Amino acid sequence: MSEHMKTMRYLTLILLTFAAGVRGYADGFRNPPEGLQALGKMGGNIVYIDDASTIARNPANLTDVEVNNAVGAVTFRYDRREFTSAAGDRFQSRRNWVALPNFFVAFPNEQQDWVAGFALTTPYGWSSSFRRDGLLRDTAPYAFELNSVNINPAIAYRVNNRFSVAAGLNLLYSEVELKQGFAWSEVTGNPATPDGETRFTGDGLGVGFNAAVTWNISSRQRAALTYRSAVKVRYEGDLVITNVPSPPQLSRPLSDVTAKSDFETDIKFPDVIAFGYGIEVSERLRVEANVEWIRHSVFRRLELDGGDNEFLVPDRIIEAAWRDSWTYGIAADFRLTEEWTLRAGYQYLESPIPSRTMRPTLSEQDHSFVSLGLGYRKGTHAFDAAYAYGFVSGTRVTDNVDPALDGRYDFDAHLIGLSYAFNF
Repeated sequence: MSEHMKTMRYLTLILLTFAAGVRGYADGFRNPPEGLQALGKMGGNIVYIDDASTIARNPANLTDVEVNNAVGAVTFRYDRREFTSAAGDRFQSRRNWVALPNFFVAFPNEQQDWVAGFALTTPYGWSSSFRRDGLLRDTAPYAFELNSVNINPAIAYRVNNRFSVAAGLNLLYSEVELKQGFAWSEVTGNPATPDGETRFTGDGLGVGFNAAVTWNISSRQRAALTYRSAVKVRYEGDLVITNVPSPPQLSRPLSDVTAKSDFETDIKFPDVIAFGYGIEVSERLRVEANVEWIRHSVFRRLELDGGDNEFLVPDRIIEAAWRDSWTYGIAADFRLTEEWTLRAGYQYLESPIPSRTMRPTLSEQDHSFVSLGLGYRKGTHAFDAAYAYGFVSGTRVTDNVDPALDGRYDFDAHLIGLSYAFNF
């Protein structure tokens, strides 16, 4: 492993310990909003965010941060996924709780026209694990996990009283793991031969950028436009195969199999364009609406290069054929007192995963989220809490490219988060 990759692993160890990336948010590999103000206002969190966590949603609003500000946040997610095959076999996901930590800091200059910011976030992830036996034993991966940590330095500039602009860099470190059973008995012809497992593990680093502009249309109206570029991560690691039979039981080329070989694959994470419009209805109430376009179609397939053991990979190419998707939402915040602020939001998310390539470990559907948030500010300290619930009805698949994966897919999703911010 290269020295820069070892350094990146060290810097992100703490976040990766928590960030298992369990899905609770129907939006491809994207995780829910990183900041707690943003989580409390799902569907409307691009125009009005009042602390350093705006880096993740709209870095141009860093010019609203008047003093040095730091924010630490964590979102806890519960996601239950269930698959019932056409034959009636039921599989339920495991390890349904996870914590996603995020950190932000902003440093305005004395004139407040330039503001530097830095974010350490977990923007992408996926984790879905089912029991090994039964339908998923050999026909499909029974576990798929993707973790990520993004290092995002950014700088914002107030052009004048109407416009602020910003740009930033995305350094995305990611790890991926797939597990699938392997029936050695079908190779040896001996039903007593113990089954094995193929386990793919790898990590990699990708680079992208982001940009944003905020326009103060009037003293009470504001619009914002943001862009985050696609990021391609090339994963390198190992393919481990367990319970390899002794050579006399195998004929060539299987007799050349080794317990470990090199593994490579790549994943391209999507471009995202978002637009928001907000209005201050009164001195206490702000309302905004957001729309996002996510170019999920950059993820066409997952190609698994197993090195010397590639001939043992059951499905070297896992078709995805994801499609571009949209999100729509509206949210509001209401200042109850000088210290307390109430937030609420609604967001509708289109799933990029077509039914014909859906798998139990890689499945979701269109659905809505509603959220509530509460913030408290006193002096240099601020606390925020938020909860969001996903309304998911489940879906039946009848046209899967693998007929064994036709059936009923059901989901349950909850998000809850806490954050602490302070000025210094």
